[in-house]
Amino acid sequence: MSITVDQAWVYRFHDMLNLTYQQKGSLLEGLIDPGMVHRDVSAAIDHHERLGNVIANDVIDAFGQTKLLNPPHSRRAVTLQSSDAAVLVSDENTLRSMVNPQNAYLNTIVYALGRRADKHLIDASVGNASVASVGAGSGVITYGTQALLSAHTIGTGVAVVLADVINVAELLSKGSVPSGMGERIWLYGPGQLRDFLAITQASSSDFTRHKIHDMGTINGIDWEGFRFIEISDVVDSAKAVLQRMLPISGTNRGNIAFARGALGLSIGRPIGAPKINERADLNNSIQVRQVMMQAAVRVWEAGVVRINVLEN
Repeated sequence: MSITVDQAWVYRFHDMLNLTYQQKGSLLEGLIDPGMVHRDVSAAIDHHERLGNVIANDVIDAFGQTKLLNPPHSRRAVTLQSSDAAVLVSDENTLRSMVNPQNAYLNTIVYALGRRADKHLIDASVGNASVASVGAGSGVITYGTQALLSAHTIGTGVAVVLADVINVAELLSKGSVPSGMGERIWLYGPGQLRDFLAITQASSSDFTRHKIHDMGTINGIDWEGFRFIEISDVVDSAKAVLQRMLPISGTNRGNIAFARGALGLSIGRPIGAPKINERADLNNSIQVRQVMMQAAVRVWEAGVVRINVLEN
C-alpha cells in the first residue's frame, strides 16, 4: 500500500447550516388580547381607543330624572415603524463551500424580525405612551406623553421573592385588571431563574402541583395568577450580547408584568413572503430580505408593572 494513501482520504461536510440557538418568531404577539391588535393598518399613525369604567346608578324615583353615564373616552397613538432584515448569498461562495445557505439565512432573518417585534412590545410597555387629544370645537389632534405610573415601578434590584409577586398581583387587581388563566403575563430573564426556583411556594409540592425543579424552569408556567415567560437577550455564538431585551442597568434587571389587554399592537405590514432578488450591483449576489411594519403602545397604565430585580 502506498504510504501516501492518506492524501486520498475523503472529507465529509454537511450540506446544511446549523443555526445558533434562538427563538423562532415573536414570543409576545400571541399573548396580546386579539382585540388590542390592529392589522392591515394603512397609516403613519394608528390610534387605540380607551373607554373608562363607570358604574350604573340606582333608580331612586321611578319618575325621576334619568342620570346619564359619562364614561371617559380617550385614545393612545402609535407611530408605525418599519423594520427589515437582509442577507447576501454569493453564488461563488456557495459553489466553493458546497452549501446552499438560502433556507438557513431565510430562517435567521425571520427570527430576527420576531425578536424585533418583541422588543417593540417590551419597550412600549414601560416607556412613554403617546396620548392623542382632540381640541374641543376645532377637532385638531395634539399629542402628549404619559409615563408609566411611579407607583407601578417597584423593587430595588434585589432577588425576587414571593412578596414581590403578591405585590404586583395586588397592584393589578387594584387597577381592575382581570385575573384568571393566562390573563396576566410576567416577563423575566434567565438571570432571575435561580431566584424563582428558590421560592418555596413556587417549587415545593406542598404549595403547588407544578414540578418546576423537574423541568428546571418556570417558563410557560401559570403560578400566582401569572403566566411566566422567559425573555432572553440576543447573543451570538460566543455569548456576546447583541441586544438587551428586558431593560437592565448593572445588576438591576427590569421584569415586566402586564395584562393581555393593557398593550396595543398596530401592524401595517406583517412578516410575509421574503423577497429574493439578484443584486447586479454586488456581482449578482442573491439578496434575501424580509420587512415588517408595526409598533406598540401602552394603552392602560393600571395594567402594567415594572419590577426591578437582581440580575444574577
